[in-house]
Amino acid sequence: MEKRLNILFYIFLVLAGCLLITDALAQDNLNRVVALNVKQKKIADVLTVIGEKGKFYFSYSNDVIKTDSVVSVTTSGQTIRNLLNEFFHGKVDYKEAQGYIILRPTPYRLSLVPDSAINPANVYYISGHVLDDNTGAPLENASVYDKGTLASTLTDAGGYFKLKVKADGVLTLTVSKEMYKDTSINFLSNVNVSIKPRNYYYSEGATSTKTERSWLGRMFVSSGQKIQNLNLGGFVSKVPVQTSFLPGLGSHGLMSGQVINNFSLNLLGGYNGGVDGVELGGLFNLNKQDVQYMQAAGLFNVVGGNSEGVQLAGINNNDLKSMKGLQAAGVFNMVKDTLTGVQIAGIFNHAGGYVNAFQAAGIYNYDKKDSKGFMIAGLANVTGGTSKGVQVAGIINKAHVIKGFSFAMVNVADTLDGYAIGLVNISKNGYAKILVYSDEITTANLAFKTGNAKLYSVISGGVNFTDQHTFYSYGFGVGHDFIFNDRYSLSAEGSTHILLAKGWKNQNQVNRLSALFNFKAGSKFGFFAGPSFNVYTNYSDHAGDSDIRQIIKNKPGLIDWGNRTKGWIGWTAGISLL
Repeated sequence: MEKRLNILFYIFLVLAGCLLITDALAQDNLNRVVALNVKQKKIADVLTVIGEKGKFYFSYSNDVIKTDSVVSVTTSGQTIRNLLNEFFHGKVDYKEAQGYIILRPTPYRLSLVPDSAINPANVYYISGHVLDDNTGAPLENASVYDKGTLASTLTDAGGYFKLKVKADGVLTLTVSKEMYKDTSINFLSNVNVSIKPRNYYYSEGATSTKTERSWLGRMFVSSGQKIQNLNLGGFVSKVPVQTSFLPGLGSHGLMSGQVINNFSLNLLGGYNGGVDGVELGGLFNLNKQDVQYMQAAGLFNVVGGNSEGVQLAGINNNDLKSMKGLQAAGVFNMVKDTLTGVQIAGIFNHAGGYVNAFQAAGIYNYDKKDSKGFMIAGLANVTGGTSKGVQVAGIINKAHVIKGFSFAMVNVADTLDGYAIGLVNISKNGYAKILVYSDEITTANLAFKTGNAKLYSVISGGVNFTDQHTFYSYGFGVGHDFIFNDRYSLSAEGSTHILLAKGWKNQNQVNRLSALFNFKAGSKFGFFAGPSFNVYTNYSDHAGDSDIRQIIKNKPGLIDWGNRTKGWIGWTAGISLL
């Protein structure tokens, strides 16, 4: 039995080693050997062939990498790095990302010249100079760093650097500077051979400067960190933990913008490459790339990539790409692209892309493009595209197209294809009709009908002059039109009306259900008439109530539900304009 277990253990070790080697090869496409036989083909087509053979892609810009040159290559086996050197004659730099080789122009070369390298107790103390390879001139602000430990520094005006690195075995220093080809040099000591997974890679997203250009980035990200970003380009490393007091004063120093952390603790504020776990900031958090799972700050969060999970800030969350999850801020939230989930702010929410979320704001929500979900605001909701969800606002809802439900005092849309409830509903394709009519309660009435056939609103006012009893009414109603053809339709309408006589203290109310037959005589003129069922309620006794009750009492077919509530069948007839 023990022998079998030993055999299984060795098999497991072999498989694990194979997996590690496979992963290493997948990440080392530049040293992959390929065979080619192409004649008079554009470099772009040849790169496609090489990528297909290696099962990866080349990433480059046609504006800066000239790939329209024609080449002929015949080789039974050559590394991809050597082929690229032949194609571009050393004027292009190559960096690897997962599944990609990134090409970028590097018209200049540099040299790293070490002055001293002392290695007591596995701690390297290295100093030297970085020079332009062609002119010999010293290069200022070149990044000198170790990819494994993330120790780094910048050269001074004389090209000089000094760096302390703790390393076991071989130390490889890399020098990077914008517009120069990266150069690496090895420092040897006692070598212990072991297989260690790489904790770094290259990503085009790491070259973004959106966070640095934000007002917080301009204020707190140092010039040295910005230079590192330019020099190192897409270099990214992953580490478990980082701590900082302020950007630049933390465990990763100038390299903080190139590092993605599983846990990030920023006592006042921090600047990182990204977060794959949890980040906490006393005042603010700044991230170049994606953040997922949990981010909280006392004042501000700024994310240059995508956010996913929970994001909380005392004042503002600003996501420069998309957000998926819960975003809550004491004052306002900003998402430049797609928003999916929940967004809550004390003052306002802003989304620049498609929104499928619940949005709540004390003042207003603004979605630049289409939205689907639920929007609620104390003052206003604005959608630049099509609103397919529910909008609720204290004052106004605005959208290019309303296909969902909109509820506010005023609803405005270029195209109203959904349902809008408000005192006024304005749209280019909807109703804007003036109604002049009479009914059995008030002699003369004027109303304004807005919305569409699916759902319209009517605000009205009227006066009664008959039987020497003068009183007034004002009302609000909603309805639906059943369209038979271009001329004929039927309106089903419900409304409530307040009746006033001798002051504003009267509390007399009539609720009506009406069925109105409509005849359209012309493009802007029509007639309507129909029956209604009315329920009258008097809530208190004031001067003038007796006049109103006397008129109601004389209605034919009156239904008596007590001293204060009556019912009857009535009528309405009038004309519609516009």
